[in-house]
Amino acid sequence: MSSRPGAKPIVPLQDVLLRIREDMRSRTSGPYLYIGMPDVGRVRCLIIGYAECLRAFGVEEGADDLFGEWLFCVKKAFPGQGWEQACLEEFHGDHQRALLKYLDFLAEFRALPAEALASIPWDFEAEHPSARVPSLTPVYPPQPMLDMLLEVRRVMGDVRRRLGLFIGDIDVKRMVGFIDGYRLCLALAGARDEEYPRFERWLQEGKGVPPGQDWTLPLLQACQGDAEQAIRRLLEYVVEFRSRGRSAPGAE
Repeated sequence: MSSRPGAKPIVPLQDVLLRIREDMRSRTSGPYLYIGMPDVGRVRCLIIGYAECLRAFGVEEGADDLFGEWLFCVKKAFPGQGWEQACLEEFHGDHQRALLKYLDFLAEFRALPAEALASIPWDFEAEHPSARVPSLTPVYPPQPMLDMLLEVRRVMGDVRRRLGLFIGDIDVKRMVGFIDGYRLCLALAGARDEEYPRFERWLQEGKGVPPGQDWTLPLLQACQGDAEQAIRRLLEYVVEFRSRGRSAPGAE
């Protein structure tokens, strides 16, 4: 597949994470660039959201795709409960130290020579990532944030807990991380997604979200603390917002 003419190259996910690491190591306390205050669950979902956006753009990150395999097979540092929970347990709930340990692993991985990358086990049918040439210019046009949220809603259907396919443990902060990661990828690619800010204003004007707040607390309160129901309500609001846009005068 060919790249889109004139498209701006995408910033690799691992470059973003190493920038977060640099910021955390140079400051004595948060907030930090891209993540605010550290929360490993939210950052984990920021990573997932950013990766979803990369897939939507159709880019190829090459050897960076080996990081998870290297953590699991070489470092033995990717236990069944996931790196975020393991690191949190190791540091007795200290999110900053837990996140820095993960990011230090990433810095170590990024410094590996080519022969070390080629030796990382790869049990999938696709070509070994170390042999792939990175291609960071988008193949497809940017997919707006609300389109991605509608895809999440479609995959979830009516099946309870299926949201975990996207964010793991179902928590509103993790969903915020997913959205932030996707939107960060769009922004760093120079893609203007003006619809999502309009959606946020609509939530404030018509759905009881106080100005200056995000949707999490008001929707949690409206759903008696049920995080999944709060997220489902957010996704239903996306449907309502889109339908209002289509029915507005002058809409196509």
